[in-house]
Amino acid sequence: MKHQISRRRFLGTTAAAGALATAPLSSAKAASGELSVWKFGGTPNEVEQWAGRNDAFSAAHSDIDLNYSYFNGQIRRQKILAGFQTKRLADVIIAFGQDIPEFVGFDMVQPLDDIAADKIPGWKERIVPEVMASGMHEGKLYGLPTYVDMASFLAVNLDALEEAGYDRPPATWSELREYAKAMTKPDRPGLAFPATTAPVDINIFEGIAYANGGRIFDEETGQVTLNDPGVVDALQLYVDLIADGSTPPATSLTETFFRDTAQLFGQGRSAMWIGLSWLNTPWGVNEDVRWTGVPMPRPDTPSGSFAPVNAIMDPTAILMVSSRAKNPEAAVEYLDFWSQDEQLEIWGGQPEVARIPAGKAAWDNAELAEVWPNWVEAYNAGTLFEGAAPMPRFIGVSAIESALGTAIQEAVLGQKTPQQALDDATKAAQTQIDLIRG
Repeated sequence: MKHQISRRRFLGTTAAAGALATAPLSSAKAASGELSVWKFGGTPNEVEQWAGRNDAFSAAHSDIDLNYSYFNGQIRRQKILAGFQTKRLADVIIAFGQDIPEFVGFDMVQPLDDIAADKIPGWKERIVPEVMASGMHEGKLYGLPTYVDMASFLAVNLDALEEAGYDRPPATWSELREYAKAMTKPDRPGLAFPATTAPVDINIFEGIAYANGGRIFDEETGQVTLNDPGVVDALQLYVDLIADGSTPPATSLTETFFRDTAQLFGQGRSAMWIGLSWLNTPWGVNEDVRWTGVPMPRPDTPSGSFAPVNAIMDPTAILMVSSRAKNPEAAVEYLDFWSQDEQLEIWGGQPEVARIPAGKAAWDNAELAEVWPNWVEAYNAGTLFEGAAPMPRFIGVSAIESALGTAIQEAVLGQKTPQQALDDATKAAQTQIDLIRG
């Protein structure tokens, strides 16, 4: 069923302002002239490489005047909504797959099937099918993915692990608590996790909750499910780890977002940390820190009302074409450029190893196998994406995730129990969802 966003209400819940006016798509042009591109987020390597490859695009397409802008990934929804309102939205938007249902419901992006039908067969040949599918919505392709991130994962300091008497990382929640206690020292907590209201921090928690059979929203019933046992018990895990004395102070956790938490681990100031699949690879670790990354330990007995998943994943650099693109032909040429192996191999260790590559050819690179041998082994065995599900993506996801972020902080700070915090968040989010979805 296709949901259409209530525009006035949606803007009200996302802190945007002003009236919207729809405009017809501009008349067709040749693949020349001006092309505006907005990219949101990325690792330091990725940001540098993207700009360099843009130069290669411009050299190969001298008739296209590329106007490229980079922005922090955490402001993408506000920036894109504001651009749409003021009719200043870029021709190409490079954002997150989570955004697609809202952008489609808002008529902000257009199906690539309509403007790139001749290119799509080639894209499918070069891109991993499970990753390609992350650009689909209601049977149509709206985005070209370049990689995916998966949640949730655990970074482990191997020296701390061995000092505590263990020969393997923890595999269950109970083992995680046991290990974290044993690996804690006065100047080094056993485990750190980010609990700010940053979207990535919320995604990290969602990965834990979904593995426990939780969900934040039931699409079939239209009901917010933040207080499902699978979510409540995942938040209780956070609270229990704090109560165990295995983490930094609660106030620190709610102020230290994912990148800062990675830095703590990289400096040897925490023995483990919970993050997305990239963990420390974008920022590195001190030379004296030996570490490994593994999937987040699983609940001993899943308690949620839904089927547990092995991981949730999202393409966090997916190229979409604005419904108001002034130069759709040039936009398609830009997408096709980024579908080529030469560009997609950036994430196959040439030079970036922080992302799970979309390009099939990237998986043959020795650089990727050296850093993530388990990834490559699972990919070659056809099991890497087995049991995975998309990160939450539906109309109104930002409203529910905002309520979830508040609940996480209330529980972590001891202001409410996980059940109370998520009950209150469910009520607040349901009100917003009912307004947004009509």
